Amino acid sequence: MKKINIRLTAAAAAVMVAAGSLAVPAFAADKEGISASCGDVVLSARSTRERDGQSMNSKYLLPDSDTYYISEADISWMDDNELMLARNEFYARRGRKFATKSIQDYFNRQAWYVGTINPDDFTSELFNRYEQANVDFIVAYEAKRKEIREKKKEEYDAEAVPVVPGGSAEYPQEYNEVVELYRDAALEDWGEEDYVYSGMNVMAADLPRPEDLGYTYRDLDENGVCELLIGPTDPQYYGEGAVFEIYYMEDGIPAMLASSDEENFFYICEDNTIRRESTQDGQWEIDYFDLQDGELVLKDALIMDESMDAEEPWFLINDTDEYVLDVEGAAEGEEVFAADDYQPISYEDASEMRASYASGSLDLIPFQ
Repeated sequence: MKKINIRLTAAAAAVMVAAGSLAVPAFAADKEGISASCGDVVLSARSTRERDGQSMNSKYLLPDSDTYYISEADISWMDDNELMLARNEFYARRGRKFATKSIQDYFNRQAWYVGTINPDDFTSELFNRYEQANVDFIVAYEAKRKEIREKKKEEYDAEAVPVVPGGSAEYPQEYNEVVELYRDAALEDWGEEDYVYSGMNVMAADLPRPEDLGYTYRDLDENGVCELLIGPTDPQYYGEGAVFEIYYMEDGIPAMLASSDEENFFYICEDNTIRRESTQDGQWEIDYFDLQDGELVLKDALIMDESMDAEEPWFLINDTDEYVLDVEGAAEGEEVFAADDYQPISYEDASEMRASYASGSLDLIPFQ
């Protein structure tokens, strides 16, 4: 399998990061306990990619879910914004309009959507037994996720050493300089220019509170030496397992392995697989890497490209050996797949594969 070196220098990578704004979705239950709308919502970068991908091929987030009872496996891969959209999809199918512009805009993009019922006139009596049960199931799942998240936050101890899942690996003291730099930036409310000047990920500057940024250690390649992860503490921003930067030790010095930006975002899966989601020219690519000897080795890749097939736009890359990504100090390069490497797969199969690489909870220690 071809090795893909995506290691970036801190300064160069930070300069490549596009500055953007980030708002925290505020979810509010209505008087019946089922929220069909929410406050002003600005979808996260990841959810925007999900949204655009679904919009381009007009797919449902939960296909045929009006004919069966969904399970946790159907929705566990979704982040908060995706859950909200999936829940409101049941209302949209029945013709409900939405007071929140971002939700209305999302469903307006779907070819199947025809909004005819004002929000105040909608009644849940329009649902069949599956739809009502599935809406209730998602509401309960959202509540459970919120409860788990709040419990984890209560257990955070800013002075504690993060726990490494699966064993006791070494915490190189050399990481302290990086951790302290990010702590200073968070607590002193650095601006984007300060992050860029210091060679740090500018996406961290958009987080509204110091405790929204955190760090942890994780032995991703199971070699007994931890990697350092920097990212948002709350999965509501970019989804579960999201990281801004990944550092590893190279010749006794912390070196950046990967850095997220608005077009390429990295996540840590439960099995320590590193997932990269990227968008470019209408194509949505999801790559799955193993960390080996300080490099990222591609093992699976999914492509969603409506220009190749408008009806079935999902493809699995068969021969990952042909994958080429040339990175020289910045997040740019050429990706080459032979035409016969693209294996068409269904939306359902693509969703199953994504679910098999579920994001893991990182339990980041907040800078507070």
